[in-house]
Amino acid sequence: MRIEGSVAVVTGAASGIGKAIAEQLALAGARGVVVSDLDAEGAEKVAAGIGSAALAVQADVGEEASVQALVARARERFGQVDIFVSNAGLTVTGSYDAPDEDWKRAMIVNMMSHVYAARAVLPAMLEAGRGHLLQTIAACGVLTAFGAAPYVVAKQGAVAFAEYLAVEYGDQGIGVSCLLPQAVNTPMLAASVSSNEQLAQLKKNSEVLEPEDVARAAVAGIEENRLHIFTHKGSAESFRQRAADADAWAAQMRAIRHGGRP
Repeated sequence: MRIEGSVAVVTGAASGIGKAIAEQLALAGARGVVVSDLDAEGAEKVAAGIGSAALAVQADVGEEASVQALVARARERFGQVDIFVSNAGLTVTGSYDAPDEDWKRAMIVNMMSHVYAARAVLPAMLEAGRGHLLQTIAACGVLTAFGAAPYVVAKQGAVAFAEYLAVEYGDQGIGVSCLLPQAVNTPMLAASVSSNEQLAQLKKNSEVLEPEDVARAAVAGIEENRLHIFTHKGSAESFRQRAADADAWAAQMRAIRHGGRP
């Protein structure tokens, strides 16, 4: 997929990774970038910063009708959608005993939003014989995370859906990518910790990337049509370890969970 001359829609683009991807797509030569978010004012600011090639559209990715309306607005302005970046998401913590509403919220926003996006854009992409779907998921989509069962399960479902699409439609001109970052310096990361001190400690002990770093990896992954886009050192290796010996990988993760190394 060539970015230059394409039209892209990016959800969750008022801040963080989504904002950085929208800006990076514009820098890479997209002729149209639709900046979408629940935060209408934030989306307008990002679009204004990009310039005349951008359009701000408020949308709720948890509502299929809203996603359909978003795509309709994009086509009305630019005539087509070549790239759809399903970036919007939320963190839902808890274990097996998390309330049903938390499980539903995680599934709708972190997994079904990708289904809604595919329903909205895939038919036209298949007719045109070209298009790309980028799903911002998280490394836990192919690994795991601690203390956030609804989030992990939804993210792994999103990866499974992306892989299904890649297999089913890859020979018909459709590219599919899973963006799989770990810690990124975004408002979502700040909201997931209990204090500024804890955030500072996380940044000290872990590899915390800036959104712009992740966005550059995402755009390169689209152009190279990579299914799994890893952004952090160690993620791909941990994925290979999991595939090679799931028991050993789980033992290592338990050791890390309880504060040490095996």
